[in-house]
Parts: sequence; structure tokens; C-alpha cells
Amino acid sequence: MKKLFAVFIFFYFFYSVNAIAKTENIPDPLFLTSPPVNYEDIITEKKVEDKRTLNEKIRDKLHLKPTKKIYYHNIDKSGQPVTMDDYYAMAKDIKRLEFEIPEPVFNNPEDIILPDPHYRVIRYNTPPGQRNIDISRIVSERTVSSAGILSPDKTKMVYTKCFFYPKFSQTASSAYYIPVKETSDAYQALFMTNVMQEQINPIVNVGMDEIIDYQYRTLFPIDWSKDSSKIALKEKVGSNLEQTWQTNVIIYDFDDKSWKRLTAVREAIIYWWRQNKQIELKDYMWDIFPVGWDKQNPERLIIYAYAFTKSKPLFLGTWSIDYNEEKSQLISIDSTAVEIDLNGFGLKEIKLEH
Repeated sequence: MKKLFAVFIFFYFFYSVNAIAKTENIPDPLFLTSPPVNYEDIITEKKVEDKRTLNEKIRDKLHLKPTKKIYYHNIDKSGQPVTMDDYYAMAKDIKRLEFEIPEPVFNNPEDIILPDPHYRVIRYNTPPGQRNIDISRIVSERTVSSAGILSPDKTKMVYTKCFFYPKFSQTASSAYYIPVKETSDAYQALFMTNVMQEQINPIVNVGMDEIIDYQYRTLFPIDWSKDSSKIALKEKVGSNLEQTWQTNVIIYDFDDKSWKRLTAVREAIIYWWRQNKQIELKDYMWDIFPVGWDKQNPERLIIYAYAFTKSKPLFLGTWSIDYNEEKSQLISIDSTAVEIDLNGFGLKEIKLEH
């Protein structure tokens, strides 16, 4: 029985293969009746890539007006360069040193615009050491400037400006010098001095030599020296515009046209407390507060120091340092009774009560 079944299978496959072979050899009647194809006459259209966005395709299909493209770097109204193209465009502007500010011409006395009478001239550093720059709006406005401080001889003005870089959440600062026209009236000098007259290159730059995310460095004028040859600046270093790590004193010398940080006084404070009280200040939060120039020693700056170790700050003494950093001196370990010289001029708004 098995042999008969095997023979049946053999003949079945043999006839099936022959049937397939015969059908494959039958010529195609369509090929015999159709003319030969000339492939050179065939025109193939190349598919063009549609570069429209999905939004543009939908609006074209619905016959809607195209949407207006918004370039976000142009939304910034602060005037600061956001892209390199913005920077190069601003760099081509007229140099301020070559820009002449026209003098006002009055045809009749009624055209004269007097300064705002609600301001008066004061000694800038009042109360001593308490002024500071307000950076609460710097994130939205990108730049914040301090008020100008006029030198005692009324020939120089300095103000500081802070810059916010959103890409790194970093704040840097610069100090600018403006020469003042000869005048004996401080009120007129403060009102008539134009920022267009400032020197193109700032006299002091901080926070611009390296990129550190969330770090801020702010500059603020403390006061002029008595002879108008130097100006003391306060530099605050911190994080996230809130936590101040330390405060530094910077002196700019107009005779040498150079500046430096007075770091020796911080080292002197650390050394004194280690040697006399066996307290290592590096283990605690502490800082210095520059107050102003010493009235008895015009070449020295007065500095208070505090440690934030308890609910009430611990007073670390009243110190002084000369602008050459040759000697740091402890004036008093428990008193702030030092007379501060007030040299520079500023403006104060007079709030009138109605």
C-alpha cells in the first residue's frame, strides 16, 4: 500500500512541473501585438520637495492669509545687542567721542527750560556707606544704572551700569567716566552732563572675563577722594541676585588710569580674629561694609566688618586701609565712632507734600 502511494506522489509532481514549464513558454499575445517602446521618449517628472511647514500647508488649503513671522530677538526693547548681527549693527554707529552735542539755542526767554526744581544737590555719600544699586528690575530691563557722582572739583562724573545675560542668568557690571565742562555750580554740572559724553571704554569691568551661571557682580560708587584723583567703588559678588558671598573695595586711580581690588583688609581681619580670639572666620558667613574715606586720614578708607553667626550679627571691628594697600589698621573692635569725609556730589529728589 505504501509503495502505491509513493508512486502516485511521484507521477503527480512530474506532470505538475511539466505543465508549469509549458505555460511559461507560451508567448504573450499582448507583447506580439504591441509596438516596441522607445524609452528616450518617456518624460519623467521629478517630484519637487514641498518645503512648506504644516501650518503653511493648512492655511494654503483653507485659503487663509499667511501668519507673520516673529523673530524673538527683536522683542527685546532694552537696546542691548542680543545677536551678533545686532552687535555689529550697533558697532557701526557714530563714535560718541566724535559726536557733537548741539548747544541749545533760545530765541526768546520763554523757550528756556529750567531744571526740575524738585531736586537739590547733596553730598553723595549720605548716610555713609548706605547707598546701593537697585537690581530688582534687571531681569526684565536687562540693564540698570546707578546715579552719577560728581567729583569735588566738579570736573569728573562716574556712574555704574549692570548688565543681565539671560542665557547664563549672569550679571556683570561696568563703571563709566564722563568729563564735565568747567563750571563752579554743582547743580548745573549734574543736570547738564550728558551720558553721550562718556568715555567709550569703561574704566572698570567686573564679571565679564568668565562665564559663571547664576553669578552676579555689581558695582556701585562709594565716594570720591578729597583731591578728586580717585574714586572708591563697592563690588558685590553673589548668586541668583539674592545671596551675597562677599563685598570688595575697588579703587580707580585717574592719575595712573588703573584699578585694583583692596583684598588685604579681608586678610587682615581673618588674621586678627584667628590670632586674638581663636576664631577661624573662614568657617562662618561674614562680610565687610565699606563706609567711605576717613576724614582724619584722607588717603584711607573706613570699613566695618560683621559675622552672621547668630540672630544678631557679630561686629568684627572698624578697620581702615590706604588706597595703596600698604597697611591695614584696626581702629576699634567695638565701636563705629569714626568721622567719615563726604566728598562727592549727587542729587536728591525733594518730595513735596500736598
